[in-house]
Amino acid sequence: MRVAIIDLGTNSVRFDVHQIGSKNQVRLLHREKLMVRLGQGVFSDGKLNAEAIRRTLHAFVSFRKTADDFRVERVVAFGTAALREASDGARLLNLIREKSGIEIRVISGVEEAKLIALGVLRNEKTPKGRFGLIDIGGGSTEISIVRGKKLTHANSFSLGTARLQQVFLRSSPPKPAPGSDEKPIAQLRSYVRAALLTKMLADRWPKVDRLVGSSGTVRAIGKLIKKGKASKVVERPELKKLVKQMSSMTTTELLGMPGMEAKRVDMILAGAILLEECMNVTGAKKVFATDYSLRDGILEEQLDAIRKEARSGLSMHLADVRARVEKVHPEMVHLDAVTELAGDLFDRTRALHKLPKDWKPYLTAAALLHDIGEVISPTNHEVHSYYFAKNADFTPLEKWESEFIARLCLYHRVGKPELEGHLGKNGSAKERKHAFVRLLALLRIADALDRNHRGQVGIGSLKIRRQEVLLTLRAKRGSGDLELLRIEQKKTLFEEVFRRRLTVRLP
Repeated sequence: MRVAIIDLGTNSVRFDVHQIGSKNQVRLLHREKLMVRLGQGVFSDGKLNAEAIRRTLHAFVSFRKTADDFRVERVVAFGTAALREASDGARLLNLIREKSGIEIRVISGVEEAKLIALGVLRNEKTPKGRFGLIDIGGGSTEISIVRGKKLTHANSFSLGTARLQQVFLRSSPPKPAPGSDEKPIAQLRSYVRAALLTKMLADRWPKVDRLVGSSGTVRAIGKLIKKGKASKVVERPELKKLVKQMSSMTTTELLGMPGMEAKRVDMILAGAILLEECMNVTGAKKVFATDYSLRDGILEEQLDAIRKEARSGLSMHLADVRARVEKVHPEMVHLDAVTELAGDLFDRTRALHKLPKDWKPYLTAAALLHDIGEVISPTNHEVHSYYFAKNADFTPLEKWESEFIARLCLYHRVGKPELEGHLGKNGSAKERKHAFVRLLALLRIADALDRNHRGQVGIGSLKIRRQEVLLTLRAKRGSGDLELLRIEQKKTLFEEVFRRRLTVRLP
């Protein structure tokens, strides 16, 4: 299985593609990070900036194309502080969904803190005893306290480099606001301490002498302290010295510092002061940088879900099945269309077929393979598809699984399925036959919905009534009439299995 993870933060958006093996082995196939600056102006104006919206949309359209190129089967996208606070965040979510088809889940601050902790604790070699975790983002900072591998305290604070820079440090070097004598850095420090102590004292957070930092800000500060050399450790005295040095520098002078990243130059002072105050309040003397972060926690969450869902290794290898079919079959538009339609039907008729979702990969595999026999002969091609599916050895499957998929291909056009003795003889055979006829009914309808082999028809809506299933199609202009005729020929099994009349119409 291929899974894409998208972490849409306040400053950057991160996009990873992973290959997950049958035993949950993970291989990183692709990694991108784009500085879209979604939080630009959010924490001072309360709304998303038009240019930031444009940059973010471009990024997601690009991610969609990359995900399709990699044959990604699951895209998981999370949004954090900027989307939590922007009054027009819902509008951006709708635009991204319309332009890329990607759904973004906006998570709470506490959930973000817990996912970061999950990603770090599952992957990083952490100190013994009690220590803290810190992730400094553009809009928020997540801090947790850990003992061993157990999370004891976790919270998200409305403190981030972009937020603090927009509110307190609007110039380099920082200057007091017109009509005020109060120094911006002193204001910033006071604000950060108040936000941290209000929560930590109320909940009696214990002190720690070490923090594990999972953000780019921590690594960037370490690099500045070591004058351009990568560093895994930030010590409090060194950080204090760096803050004092940067506090009086212009943007040009900051850019001239060894190790300075141009993309961080406007927010680096705010990040350094924030990290220093977090160390002061928690009692930490050192911060150890880690490469693991929120997206790793999201991946771990997905791995846990896959462990619970997977019936066999098939779900992990569907991308490989498609890749091998593509090498020999000339009409992938049709096979991809039927695969999408079959999956959509499975999801929308769940209340009708009542099959566990771990049967869906078998339907997907059959949809990809059902017409592959055409490369041998268009006549009785389903017979050739059967032999190909049964003997192709795409992934280590049990004998009954290969037979199950092959017989879906064999009967996808017409015929009463002959299953006796082919799906095993133990108690599971009854369950398999039950699933088979339901999946076959869905496959026949999905195949009929792309009768012209052009991928021009989709499912607009599906309503399940007591005596009827009403299916409304979504079709491009001039399409759909042929599909309506074909469904009339192929809906008999559907109506027999689900004991409801199937009515299909164009909008």
